Amino acid sequence: MNKSYKTALFITVGITLVLISGIIFPSDENETSNLISATNKDQPIMTVSVINAVAEPYSKDITLRGYTASKRTVSLKSQIKGRITELPIEKGARVFLGDTICRVDVEDRQANYDESIALVNQRELEYEASIKLFSQGHRSETNHSAAKATLDAAVARSTRTKIELDNTEIKAPFDGIINDRLIEVGDYMKIGEVCAVIMEENPFLIVADISEKLISQTKIGAKAHAVLQGGRRLEGKISYISSIADVNTRTFRIELEVPNPNYDIRDGITADLFLQGDETQAQKISPATLVLNDKGLVGVRVVNVKNQVQFKEAEILGNHENGIWITGVPSHYKIITKGHEFVAAGEFVKIVLEINPAP
Repeated sequence: MNKSYKTALFITVGITLVLISGIIFPSDENETSNLISATNKDQPIMTVSVINAVAEPYSKDITLRGYTASKRTVSLKSQIKGRITELPIEKGARVFLGDTICRVDVEDRQANYDESIALVNQRELEYEASIKLFSQGHRSETNHSAAKATLDAAVARSTRTKIELDNTEIKAPFDGIINDRLIEVGDYMKIGEVCAVIMEENPFLIVADISEKLISQTKIGAKAHAVLQGGRRLEGKISYISSIADVNTRTFRIELEVPNPNYDIRDGITADLFLQGDETQAQKISPATLVLNDKGLVGVRVVNVKNQVQFKEAEILGNHENGIWITGVPSHYKIITKGHEFVAAGEFVKIVLEINPAP
């Protein structure tokens, strides 16, 4: 026989023997696979603990990043010109309505006022005499009217000089604190020049910007609270919502008014503003109940009416004292609270309903 044919024959026989040996003498791997299959068929159904998916009313907090701000900050300006003669209040001191902050030199303003008062007294006597003469027919109506006009002019001059004299004292328009003082004794002030800056301390404001998407969920007068950087909580009501959006950010300014009776809130401190959003229906669960599916979606494993496991994607709305609030689970499902790590979607399970679940 040709050598090539012999070689081919030997190879064919060898392959045939290998194939036959796999059937007659099965490998350990095949035996293990068959054993696992048999075990799976005989494996009992898993028992899991569940709770009913019962939604409750829930209002999600809207959190805004903001800052503290005084309700009123006013620059006190001089309405007359003159030299500063006295500064009764130091920078940083608290003042009350009507307290004198800066005093301008009176110069001849007191004398001008005294002179105007004397002139008013004289014109009043002349007008009284004119009334008697006019009533007796000894004075014309024109002269009588002139006497009245002269008196009115004297009174007007007296009023002007009194206002100018009063303006020598620049006074606090409300209770507050002198945040800054921009002049010193001896400085010459011009009309409109700033003497000091006063800030109102009570009440105070928490200012933030709210998006156009969320602005419909709050209104003026609504209760809200803020938390300062140090953890201090401030309660108050919404006092202002802007009607015009910022052209760059498309957000609206919102202000929370809070009491500050101890004058211990400072202007410009970072704060988180919490508003109560619209009410929705949500489920209260333990965060340990959450799972991730193969696509990386957050949700819970549930049991349907056929006791079959399913995955339901859930949206986390917020926290509560013992767990979290979620939405997205229909009420006809039961949420698996224990054993959800050991079951997969599509499996049939036995369920044990928790009577008083503690999230």
